[in-house]
Amino acid sequence: MAPSKVTFLALGVGFAAGWAIRSLADSPQGAGVKLLEIAMNAKERVSRWAAVEAEHLEDMLAEARLRAEPDVSRPSGANNGPDRSGNERVNPRRRSPRPEEQA
Repeated sequence: MAPSKVTFLALGVGFAAGWAIRSLADSPQGAGVKLLEIAMNAKERVSRWAAVEAEHLEDMLAEARLRAEPDVSRPSGANNGPDRSGNERVNPRRRSPRPEEQA
């Protein structure tokens, strides 16, 4: 069976690619350095992309928290006092007053 044109074309492309790669690197060490340089550049790009995406995620979470929290613009005593059942309401976000320091 005779080899097809595709086989010869693939062989030629492979040979040309190998020749081009070998001519770009003057030595195997140079090729390794070039590959490490490419890898470091790729890592830097991925790190920058990840930082941008993390910041977008933080913004989205902050907006979601803002929308999920109840409206805190009510008067300060709105949550204090007894409710319908007579139980005293406690605002978990309200701090107890600081004790005054004695001089």
